[in-house]
Amino acid sequence: MGDFVFNDVVRAKKGEYFLKTANSNYQNQIICSFFRNGALIASHHQDYEPKLSEEALLARTREFHEQKKSEIQTLLKLAEKLKDSDNAETKNLLGRAFLKKGLYEEAINEFEEAIILDPRISGLYNNLGSAYTAVGRYDEAIAVLEQAISLKPERADYHNNLGAAYLKKEQCKKAVEQFQRALNINPYYAEACFNLALALVLNGVTKEDFHLSVNGHQRVIEHLEKAAKINPNYRNEQILRGEEFLRRNEYEKAYEAFVQGQRSAARPADLSFVIDFYLQVLYNTKKLNSAAIWRHIRQLQDIIDKHPNYADLYNHLGVAYVVMSKFVNNKAVQQFEKAQQINPAFDRAKRNQKLAEYDHKGIQLLFDAILK
Repeated sequence: MGDFVFNDVVRAKKGEYFLKTANSNYQNQIICSFFRNGALIASHHQDYEPKLSEEALLARTREFHEQKKSEIQTLLKLAEKLKDSDNAETKNLLGRAFLKKGLYEEAINEFEEAIILDPRISGLYNNLGSAYTAVGRYDEAIAVLEQAISLKPERADYHNNLGAAYLKKEQCKKAVEQFQRALNINPYYAEACFNLALALVLNGVTKEDFHLSVNGHQRVIEHLEKAAKINPNYRNEQILRGEEFLRRNEYEKAYEAFVQGQRSAARPADLSFVIDFYLQVLYNTKKLNSAAIWRHIRQLQDIIDKHPNYADLYNHLGVAYVVMSKFVNNKAVQQFEKAQQINPAFDRAKRNQKLAEYDHKGIQLLFDAILK
């Protein structure tokens, strides 16, 4: 089967991005990569079946390329449009969209501006910490994540992210403390459980803390097994290979294998389209229609069918149905208004309009609470 390659340059006021999409017959994946100044900054992939015909694969590769190009163009245009916004949540949503796409410097800029606008929102510090960690600015990540925790100490994900930053600095004892705090808050936090095992393995490499090494092998296995029970994706080929290295006391190789295994286990799919949808709903409603909303719902449902144990996916699907409810309600009000334009004495249409408008207020309150 042939190799298909598509290239494009996406221009923005702050520079240019090179976009390359190609299929890999070895991996049975279509891979879309973003480059800036010759450096790879993000990569997204889509699986395909080996038996796919060349014609179908060509069409699928082109479609994936155009989809990713459109997403980044839309996001960059929206960021430019909203650059002077004084709303911290707007900046946060833009930052999250950039973060999901691996555009970390752009994300950092949005989060930093959001914090200036409203320093009371704990999630801003958490998101900024994740972006700092992604670009290797670990000390800054630790500082802002500690700030997030000072504002909301009961958030398990904040402790997990702080532990991840300490882990990058090979400070295993502090990392273990944070992962354990995350698990004390949420005992079913699979990622924190796996990260705790990772920290114990890394301590076996660095020999940082003797007490962490006591019964270290057994504790690693216990946390790995617990993570896999909560999320079966934490039982994959790389992780099994890591366990084999661990049995041979080859801690460095085990750690590398576990890190590789975590990359494929931690996230069920590329969910950057979810944040794109939220941005479109909030700031680009002219292009929103029922077909686009249903397409988004079907996309989420397809991922849920493959990964039924992710609570976030059901939450996103619920939000999509709220958006559809708002859209349908607006259409209903418009139809009742048209009925009265034709027949001003149509009391039933007038009553129905009032009922729909009453429902609209409730939907709008829910909508605002969810997305803003």
